[in-house]
Amino acid sequence: MEDDHEELLQYSDEDSVSETDDPCCPIDKCQDRVLYPLTFFPHTKLDFFVTLVSLILSTLTLLIVLPLYVSSINVRGNIYSLFAFNITLSTCILAVILVVVHYTFHMSRNRPLLQFPVNIWKLIHLAGVYVISIYLYLYGSDRNRVLCHLQDPIKGIVLVIALLYYFFFCRNLMGLHRIFSTTTVIVGLFIAVDYGLCDEFVCRGYDRQQIVDDAGPWSWKIHSIWTGLYIFSLILFASLYTLLDRYVAPNYDQMMPCASFLSPTFLNTISRSVVNEGTSTNAIEDESQENNDRRDTSNGVPMQKSPVSFAFWIHFFVLLWAILTFWIDFLHGFGKADSVAENLNFTLKGLQCHFFHDGQSSPHCNNVVWYALIFQMAYVIFWISSVRLLILSQSAVFTIAAMSYALPVVGIWWSLFYASPSGVLVWAPKIRGEFVCSIIGCPIVSVGLGLLCKTHFEDIRKPRNLIGRPLRS
Repeated sequence: MEDDHEELLQYSDEDSVSETDDPCCPIDKCQDRVLYPLTFFPHTKLDFFVTLVSLILSTLTLLIVLPLYVSSINVRGNIYSLFAFNITLSTCILAVILVVVHYTFHMSRNRPLLQFPVNIWKLIHLAGVYVISIYLYLYGSDRNRVLCHLQDPIKGIVLVIALLYYFFFCRNLMGLHRIFSTTTVIVGLFIAVDYGLCDEFVCRGYDRQQIVDDAGPWSWKIHSIWTGLYIFSLILFASLYTLLDRYVAPNYDQMMPCASFLSPTFLNTISRSVVNEGTSTNAIEDESQENNDRRDTSNGVPMQKSPVSFAFWIHFFVLLWAILTFWIDFLHGFGKADSVAENLNFTLKGLQCHFFHDGQSSPHCNNVVWYALIFQMAYVIFWISSVRLLILSQSAVFTIAAMSYALPVVGIWWSLFYASPSGVLVWAPKIRGEFVCSIIGCPIVSVGLGLLCKTHFEDIRKPRNLIGRPLRS
C-alpha cells in the first residue's frame, strides 16, 4: 500500500505533470507512432512577437494584393506567366538572403551553406505538394472559376483542416488549452466570413449588378468542379505545414544525451512510447538517419534549423517542378486560349508586362509591376516568418491560426476599398454586413490567438520543455 501511495504522489508534483501535455490519444492506442511532448528552442518574447506580427502583416498583404495582381495580369498575360515570374524571382531572393545570413550570423557558419535541411526526397515531396496547391489555387482564382465572393471566406477552412490533421497525424502534444484556443479562433473566423459567403452581389468591396458579373463566363458545373479543387488546394496547403512541422522539430534521440535538461516524467513518457518490441525506437533511429541535424559543439544541443534554408530549398524544387510542368497551361480547362501558340503568346506578354509597359495597347499593364514588387516582398517575408514561427511554436496549428488572423482584417479592408474587375484599388468606404461581421469576429480571433500565445509562454518558462539553456525575455 505504501508503495502504491508513493507512486501516486510522484504524479501529483507540479513539475512532473503539465496542464498542456495531455496526450492526444491513449498510450495503448499510440503504439504505432511516436508521440512527443512539446519542446522548444529558447527564444525571447520580442523574437516571437516580431515573427508573429510579420506573418500576420505579410499574409494580409498577400490577401489584398494577389487578387489585384491576378486581375491585372489577365489583361495581357495569363496565370502561368505570373507563377513562373514569381517563383523564379523568390528563389533568387531567398538564395541571396541565405548567403547573407550564412556569412553574417555566427551560428549559421557552423553548418554548410548548401546543406539540405532535411532529406532531399522530403524536400521534393514538400515542393510537389506545394506546387499542386499553387496551381489549383491560382487557376481556381483565374477569371472567377470559383465564384468571386467565395474565394476569401473559404480560406477559413484551412485552420479546421490543420486541426483535423493534428488529431489524425499527431506528433507533438498540443494539450487541451491549445485545442480550446484554436477552437475560439475558428469560431471567430466563421463569424467574420459568414456574411461574405452569402452576399453574391459583392466581391472585395465591388458591387455587382448581376450574378454573372461574379460568376464569369462559366457554367455552374465548372464552378462546382473548381470550387472542389480550390478547397483541395487549401487542404494541401494545410498538409504542407503539417509535414513541415515534423521536419523542423528537434530529433529526440539526439537530445537523449542531454538528460540534464529533461525531467524523469519526460523520459518516462518517451520510454512508454517505445515499447512493443522496439518498433517506435526503430522509427526514431530511422528519422535521425534521414535528418541532417547538427549539434552545437559547446553543449551538445541540436541546432535550430534555418527557416531561410527551408524556404530556399523548397522554392528551388518548386522552380524545378514549374519548369517540368510548363505544359499545364496547354491543357483544356486550364489555359486562357485553346491553342498552344496562343497560350505561349499570353505567357510571353505576361512576362513582358513585368518589365516594361506599352501604354497604347494596355493602360492597365503598368499596375503589374507595382503589384509584383509588393507581392514579392510580402511573399518572401511570409515564407521566412511562417517557417520561423513553426520552429518557435512547434505547432502547425498555431502557425496557420496566426495566418488566419488576416481574414477578418481583410474583410474590414474591403469595406474601405474595392477592387475593380481590371485590378485597380479604389478608395470607397461603405458600411456593409461584411464589415459588421468582421468587426464582431476580429476580437474573438484575437482572444483565441492571445490564449495560444499565453499558453506558449507558460510552457517555455518550464526548463524541462526547453532545449538547452533558457533565455530571459
